[in-house]
Amino acid sequence: MGEHENRPEREFEIGKDEAWFANVKRTYDEFLQESLETIREQRTLFTKFVTDAQQYDNQRQVIANQSLQNAVETANMVGKQAVRHGDIAIDRQWNVNETDAFATILAAKVAEELKKKETT
Repeated sequence: MGEHENRPEREFEIGKDEAWFANVKRTYDEFLQESLETIREQRTLFTKFVTDAQQYDNQRQVIANQSLQNAVETANMVGKQAVRHGDIAIDRQWNVNETDAFATILAAKVAEELKKKETT
């Protein structure tokens, strides 16, 4: 009978030990789940930061390229205008008689018109 008396107590201890280890495992699993969830959230946040930074850098690069293209185009237009002004100046310098001829013809026409008015 002595053996049977201790047996239920030992079964209770075995159940208690199993419950203890089950609780320890559950606690471990819950903390592991929380740790993994935190790591996932941090990874997602980091990925968003990197993506946003890349988009910002891409936009900045597009604006810089547009500014450079505008500056080059403006410089080209200024250069072309300077060439035109130079061409006009050279034309006036080389074709002075053309200007004088125009002025002479204009003066003659004005004089002719004035004479017509005097006679009428």
